[in-house]
Amino acid sequence: MATEIVQRENASAISVLTGKGSVTAETREPKPKVVVAIPAYNEEVAIGSVVLRSKKYADDVVVIDDGSTDKTAEIAKIAGAEVISHKVNEGKGAGIKDAFEYAQKVGADILILIDGDGQHNPDEIPALISPLLKGEADMVNGSRFLDGNGNHVPVYRRFGQDVLTYATNAGSKMHITDSQNGFRAFSRKTYGLFSFNENGMAIESEMLMDANQADLRIKEVPIDVRYDVKGSTFNPVTHGFGVLGNVISLVSQRRPLMFFCVPGVVLLIVGMTAAFITFDQFNTTRNISIYYALITMMFVIMGIFSVFTGLILNAIQGLKRA
Repeated sequence: MATEIVQRENASAISVLTGKGSVTAETREPKPKVVVAIPAYNEEVAIGSVVLRSKKYADDVVVIDDGSTDKTAEIAKIAGAEVISHKVNEGKGAGIKDAFEYAQKVGADILILIDGDGQHNPDEIPALISPLLKGEADMVNGSRFLDGNGNHVPVYRRFGQDVLTYATNAGSKMHITDSQNGFRAFSRKTYGLFSFNENGMAIESEMLMDANQADLRIKEVPIDVRYDVKGSTFNPVTHGFGVLGNVISLVSQRRPLMFFCVPGVVLLIVGMTAAFITFDQFNTTRNISIYYALITMMFVIMGIFSVFTGLILNAIQGLKRA
């Protein structure tokens, strides 16, 4: 029954996008202009198929070729996409920034972001668009893990994604299930609200934090991802740690009180506990434990430094907002 409901909703969204349906021309609302943007780097194997399948649901498809050294741009053009080319590899964040600028330029009502490696299914575009058309969301995030899905995701990928999602949620007070998914939909309302400070893969987390800060309505819908196709060109371990470092940096900037003050208070508690033990031993034996004395000094100093760092950064953040 649930599958039938989803299929009916997708069919309804497709009818709106394609202009096909039972409503008359007099009662039908104006068809929204949909742009599908595909950031791509060395994706000549899959880019043509992604473009052609995306064109079924879009008025315009644009590929942002991020300095590819293969024939990504050439194949995308043959498939019928507009192509924006970077002379050098600038990172996914730069490509997404160009996608939003293009959507604003052509007057798109809805912008879809989808990866160019073939792991996402363009036939799921109507499912992402549906909440926007119904006025239920301003931004829709595709999720591999919603409603208990994601059992087919490799264990090492699932673990890494969960860590990054936890860090993202901690930095934004959200409850997103898949923070690193590049399959997303945006309404016109979101244009101009993202900072695009991150050029790398941490852009996915930064956009969610920006959306939360702007009080955008965010909804997740379940999607499937293929892992039997050529994936990332980066080493998953080093790449994952790099993204995590950038996400942690974002969290420290967005929530300095949580990131610095809370650990600082914990350090102070440990330091004061060690100080109590030191004084207790001195009163009993008239000897000072160098071990506990060093722990006291180290943890108290680190705790004070951490608390004051959080307070100062929070004050700076408040001045920026003012």
